[in-house]
Amino acid sequence: MPTDFVTLLRRDHHDLQHELTQLLDPDTGIADLRSALDGVRLGLIAHAEAEDIVLGRLERVGPLQVVLAQARAAHLAQEGTLSALVRARPQTQQWRDRAHHLRELVEYHAVQEEKYLLPALRQHAPVETYSQLAGLFATERMRQLAMLQPSAPMQIPDFHLQMRAC
Repeated sequence: MPTDFVTLLRRDHHDLQHELTQLLDPDTGIADLRSALDGVRLGLIAHAEAEDIVLGRLERVGPLQVVLAQARAAHLAQEGTLSALVRARPQTQQWRDRAHHLRELVEYHAVQEEKYLLPALRQHAPVETYSQLAGLFATERMRQLAMLQPSAPMQIPDFHLQMRAC
């Protein structure tokens, strides 16, 4: 059985939650911390862009306009919080607060999509379009990931120098 759009969205949200939880684990080492932060950054941007592009095709469907605008606004809020997190010094209280806030935004967004967006799509999207959403989303997400660059590797001494400079 092919993967459906709902499964892809849930997987993205779950993966983001997992990476954000790892960021908040005080026992996470520097290498794992950088990897998790990069996973959040790449995953969030690719997910938001792919969802916006694929679902943007449906924004002229009257009953979907509000839920699509809410999803877009949620992604913008998440991206703004991610930007603030990336600028904060790792493992400080400010950094933890921003990571908690981002995790809350992602969780709230996932709940809102389950409660409002997905039922609205099932009810109002043209049947042929709804059946194609998974393939379109997966393809666009991969295209977005291909355009993104992971963070440059940072040597541990460089990380400590950066920590002292902050």
